[in-house]
Amino acid sequence: MEIVVPIDITAEEKEILAIFSKRQFMLVFPTGVLSLIFLLYGNIPFLPTVPDMILRGLISFLALGIALLLAYFKVDKYEQYASEYVVTQLKFWRSQKTYY
Repeated sequence: MEIVVPIDITAEEKEILAIFSKRQFMLVFPTGVLSLIFLLYGNIPFLPTVPDMILRGLISFLALGIALLLAYFKVDKYEQYASEYVVTQLKFWRSQKTYY
């Protein structure tokens, strides 16, 4: 008699605070810390204070949004997370191709 255990082995194990896998944490946490530091202490030269704060906020928001996209979005067509898909595409783009 065979016993079937209902375990999903295709999902990543959430190890950090039960919401992040190691891969997701390494994508989101450093980006969040650097964005916060840039937002609070960064300075874009030759801009007045208000446009400087707005531009720093937009850059920080964009960087964190890209990190969250790479960490959590899954490309169903290829069964890969977005970060893995981007790495795969870059490796293919840089590889030597043979044309006949």
